[in-house]
Amino acid sequence: MTLHILKIRPVALFGKLAAALLFLPLASTAQDPAAGTVAGRATIQLKNASYRSDLGGMDLVLAPTNLIPEIRRLRMETWRTDGLSVTRSAEGEENPVGVRIDFADGYKNLDLKALGQAAADAATHRTKSSTNGEFSFANVSPGKYALYGQYKSRFAVAYWLMEVPVSKGQTNCLELTETNAAEVFNRFEKTAP
Repeated sequence: MTLHILKIRPVALFGKLAAALLFLPLASTAQDPAAGTVAGRATIQLKNASYRSDLGGMDLVLAPTNLIPEIRRLRMETWRTDGLSVTRSAEGEENPVGVRIDFADGYKNLDLKALGQAAADAATHRTKSSTNGEFSFANVSPGKYALYGQYKSRFAVAYWLMEVPVSKGQTNCLELTETNAAEVFNRFEKTAP
């Protein structure tokens, strides 16, 4: 009879372990009182519009602050590799003489895909803005973070890269606009009256 009890006991322990693992995610989703929140709204003023446009569906990332120099490095690399101005010698050898920048479409040299991938790889928190441009990062440990967000439409392209402090139990409110963007390219000019 003792052998029979030993066979059942591991199953009972497994059931308790499985139940504990099922309820663990519920316990971890509770708000940490030591954590902070980053919230805000993203809008942009297009050159040809008389109103501000809400930036809904925009990807936003919080990452360690070492993302800032990495994004800047990638941005400069994009400028350098898009096209080098070269001179050719009589033998056909190419000698780079500087960076050729083509502003034909306003933002040809801005590689948002590469910048966004670097931000996604470093992300500790990710979110998307709602249709009215509002966003929120909850349960963020106190410290300094890099906030990266990007916007692209047929009218404009912009990305934001800024350091954001998060305090214990506090909400840091941000307004992302064309005035605090790292770069903004607007295609349209205001028409003369």
